[in-house]
Amino acid sequence: MIKQSISPVIRKAPPGPRGLPIVGNFPQIASNPLQFLTHATRQYGGVVHLGAMGLQQLYLVTDPESLKHMLLENTQNYTKGSNYQKDEAMTAIIGNGLVSSEGELWRRQRRMMQPALHRKQVANMTTVMTDITAQMLEEWRRMENAQPINMFKQMLLLTQKIILKLLLSLEPDSKESAELIRGWSTAFDFHCDRVWSVFKLPLSIPTPKNRKFLQAVRTVDGILQPIFQKRQQSNDDPNDILSMIMMARDESGKGMSDQQLRDEISALIGAGFETSGTSLAWTFYLLSQYPAVEEKLHSELATVLGGRTPTFEDLPNLKYTKMVVEEAMRIYPAVWINSRSTIGDDELGGYHIPGGSMIMLCSFVTHHLPEVWENPEDFVPERFAPERIFERQRHAYIPFGGGPRQCMGDVFALTEIQLVLAMIAQQYRLRPAPGYQLELEPKLVLQARGGLPMILEPRPSFVKHSRLEYPSKV
Repeated sequence: MIKQSISPVIRKAPPGPRGLPIVGNFPQIASNPLQFLTHATRQYGGVVHLGAMGLQQLYLVTDPESLKHMLLENTQNYTKGSNYQKDEAMTAIIGNGLVSSEGELWRRQRRMMQPALHRKQVANMTTVMTDITAQMLEEWRRMENAQPINMFKQMLLLTQKIILKLLLSLEPDSKESAELIRGWSTAFDFHCDRVWSVFKLPLSIPTPKNRKFLQAVRTVDGILQPIFQKRQQSNDDPNDILSMIMMARDESGKGMSDQQLRDEISALIGAGFETSGTSLAWTFYLLSQYPAVEEKLHSELATVLGGRTPTFEDLPNLKYTKMVVEEAMRIYPAVWINSRSTIGDDELGGYHIPGGSMIMLCSFVTHHLPEVWENPEDFVPERFAPERIFERQRHAYIPFGGGPRQCMGDVFALTEIQLVLAMIAQQYRLRPAPGYQLELEPKLVLQARGGLPMILEPRPSFVKHSRLEYPSKV
């Protein structure tokens, strides 16, 4: 009897650039992430092996079909939280909140928090969004013809004030709000600077930067804890997001623990301003580079609003405004990179991906794939016209991620961005400061080096024909 041999299954590994021992290609990635990852995709395809990072293999995935498989079809094999839990700074800021948790804890927290950010709840939040934006515009009027404003700083400060009012009922001009913004911003900036460091010093080493970061975290906790305690001891219900979360119960009738509440609220502070603020800054920069798009936007705003403050009910009629926002988030996605870890082996794009690997998802690269987007570098809001939505693969556009872990604040962010854009664009054109040359700065979020200095130009037609009415106080 002849013994038949069984051929082993050939597992094809993805191609990729040769890396260094232990650190793989991470030093090259860290030095210029957008350039390196874009070049790697163009040279090797939508699934790229980037070498080893310690004991883990590192891969880049930008192909929409592979992203669909990861984020939607086989999501149980790809964990998100484990990568955050390995980061000391991130753990100190948001603990084991929704962003970093996994499994049953994540599902429990998601179910309890989601109602607070439902579309109906967001509709009730829009007056706060427009009132605080109106206060900023009053300040801007006193700054006209002055020095350029730092657009990233202005938009992040605006969205920080909005989220703190809606989340904790903190007044924009209160001492608590100012201290919380300062503390959270210091902690966030530290993490942004640290994220691309090849070697990260433990936070236990008392370097000046580490001490400053830990003090900022203590400042945030020192403001949040008394707020929580006061709510628990009082019958007052300000009907903000915190109140809704504190009243939420799981299937067994239990609410969140004090630590879980702290972690979720801290995470919401960051999630509530970074995407919206960054996206707004990029939108105004792109409008300054494409006058025809800006004019079309102004025409829609004049037709729909006629100089008045927009409301939630206006949003369905501000179709082009939404298209402008969506296209801006395609070109410059605020959350431009994310990661997953594989639990078991899988196949992506016809290549074998071993369990225990780390996967980098770069939405910036995916949003600029020439095989998906015609002339991907051009700012063309018409790409997002409703009738064209089915022309592209679903996961070719992922500004808020995808699948079960898609950001649950997407409705909140899109609503806020559209309302703020409509209010500012009715009054101002913004132009880059003379001599400014854009240089992208991809840290934790995608920013511009130098903060995007822009000049305020009042719109003559608006000044002549109308003035928005602003409240004296939110």
